[in-house]
Amino acid sequence: MKYKVASVIASPVLLDISATVNKCCLLIEEASDNGASMIAFPETFLPMYPWWIWMGLNSMKKLELYEKLFSNSVTIDSDHIKKICYQAKKKDIHVVIGINEVSGKTLFNSQVFIDNEGSIIGVRRKLVPTGEERTIWGRGDGSDLFTIHTSLGQLGGLICYENSMALSRYALYSQGIELYIANWPGSNFKSQPRDRTKTVDTVCKFIAFEGQTFVIASSSTVSQEEVDYYTDICPELEGSFVVGGGIAAIYNPFGEPVSEPITDKEGICYGEVDTDLILKAKQMIDCVGHYARPDVVQLHLNSEKQKSVVGEIASQPVVINFDFEC
Repeated sequence: MKYKVASVIASPVLLDISATVNKCCLLIEEASDNGASMIAFPETFLPMYPWWIWMGLNSMKKLELYEKLFSNSVTIDSDHIKKICYQAKKKDIHVVIGINEVSGKTLFNSQVFIDNEGSIIGVRRKLVPTGEERTIWGRGDGSDLFTIHTSLGQLGGLICYENSMALSRYALYSQGIELYIANWPGSNFKSQPRDRTKTVDTVCKFIAFEGQTFVIASSSTVSQEEVDYYTDICPELEGSFVVGGGIAAIYNPFGEPVSEPITDKEGICYGEVDTDLILKAKQMIDCVGHYARPDVVQLHLNSEKQKSVVGEIASQPVVINFDFEC
């Protein structure tokens, strides 16, 4: 089976959920009109990736920014998500998008999977927020390591540095994943001694080779709007947080890009998926089949949904109001 897929590299409209959703819908329309059967968006594209968590801001400023982020984030049943689902159905295209998900009073870094009928067919949460991310996001659990059967094949994915978790990747490989979505933030933020774009490219090439699967890598890129906003609240960033960064790319089961990746600027990367290549790759290395040694090493997966409270919630106390005569 052959079909075209699309990977987005773009900047959100800073702290404006409605405008960012409108931008998503335009990108979905563009990808569909160009023949894509699926489009992947970056990590937490709705409403943004909170780069401020890595900056030297005081606690009060970080709390202020967190409150702004929370107020622009979305529940799964929100009108913003419904609008994207409607666009997926209207344009007959599958969509995978990263969101800041509101659940109660907690935020989660989540992936939402939407089919071409506009139905939400899966939602998963990042298992381990990385470093400073733990100050704003909760954690997922083993129930989030799933693949979904779709008309395009077995679909699944991991978020950002989750992609370094070998056993989590193996859990997806074991379920026959054919289309692996790896969404990331992307920037030229020099807060760490590494090139994030090269890291994404290297990791995703290896995942495609290791799992004998197609990989769609989608990351954000930093806009001038973001640079100006953060430099204004943190002037010492000057020169270390700059426009650009990020990558959109598609890799085949041999770890090769199927088209020219797009880096450092907004755009949509297109590529052809040919699922026959998966069998060709697995003839030599099937990491969960003939190339596995379960008699030597095995993965034990706890796929149960975890709950903070086990058992029935006690009923509310009875309140009796007496009418006293004084």
